[in-house]
Amino acid sequence: MPRRLTQIALRALVLALLVGSGVAYVQADKTVTLVLDGEAREVQTFGRTVASVLKAADVTVGEHDVLAPAPEVRVDEDSKVVVRRGRRLDLVLNGTPRTVWVTALTVEDALGQLALRDSALAFVSASRSREIPLDGLRMEVRTPVAVKVIADGKARWVTTTAATVGDVLLEAGLTVGSTDRLSTSAGTFPRHGMAVKLTRVRGRSVVEKTAIPFGVERRADASMYKGKTKVVFPGSIGIRERTFAMTYTDGRVTAKRLVRDRTLRAPKSRVVLVGTKPVPARRTGADHLNWWALAQCESGNRPRAVSPGGTYRGLYQFAMSTWRSVGGVGDPIDASREEQTYRAKRLYLRSGAGQWPHCGRRLFS
Repeated sequence: MPRRLTQIALRALVLALLVGSGVAYVQADKTVTLVLDGEAREVQTFGRTVASVLKAADVTVGEHDVLAPAPEVRVDEDSKVVVRRGRRLDLVLNGTPRTVWVTALTVEDALGQLALRDSALAFVSASRSREIPLDGLRMEVRTPVAVKVIADGKARWVTTTAATVGDVLLEAGLTVGSTDRLSTSAGTFPRHGMAVKLTRVRGRSVVEKTAIPFGVERRADASMYKGKTKVVFPGSIGIRERTFAMTYTDGRVTAKRLVRDRTLRAPKSRVVLVGTKPVPARRTGADHLNWWALAQCESGNRPRAVSPGGTYRGLYQFAMSTWRSVGGVGDPIDASREEQTYRAKRLYLRSGAGQWPHCGRRLFS
């Protein structure tokens, strides 16, 4: 082949190669939409996969990021690649610290990703509209819980996002006194279904005054016959004052402690004069009867015997009205044996043995 023709052929080949290379160049260059954290931008790339798009855009996908589609997926002109970068949340969730990763851009969206129960009613320490920076965010979240509060004889359920049991009680309108008791510490974090009992404890002083009974002082008096008595001083009661420290639990007394005991007024004994002068012997038409046997039957021969109901008294079980009707003075049980027998004889002479329906026949034994 002539040299000139050879040169022409070489030039044509080079031109063809250059033209072909230009076509390949145009075909390899493409525009892909990259949506990074919700913001779209166009990326020019010669690559064929999602990974090449990320490289062209100088975007690195970390382990907590979300990428769609996957890195090995082929891209074409007008393809879309979405990247949501992970953000760290240092949470105190319902009293428990924990770390979570989200791809949400705002606090509100993060709550949705966490799928918390009743998140719309939850307490959140940060504004819900706040954007979450790439370096993360610290915040506290408290979801609503139902707490049973028992106080003052009533039980009620309180739905709350309070941080402590003490705050729950405040929301329930309850004030805890310094001496009151709680079944759960006031600083405890409220849990769903928890029961908290508030026990009211109150203390106060109570003063009690009581009577101190007086005694009886008997004094011998030789100027009066035996069986005769005379009250010369009626006696007076004393007054005792005691102070108690009382503890009331839910209105009921649970403790009582004596803190002071004193006598405001001492009692004074009743003074009774008792005759000691011998009674002259007196005889009646009934002296021959067996009065010992009658007394044994009526009273067991006890001068101070009293029937169970207190109606009949002394050796011969006189009723007070009968005793007075035969000249008796005072109480038969205070009279001497001789005086009681004398009055019984007078009763017999007046009314016969029928005055003692059950024992009267003993007089004739």
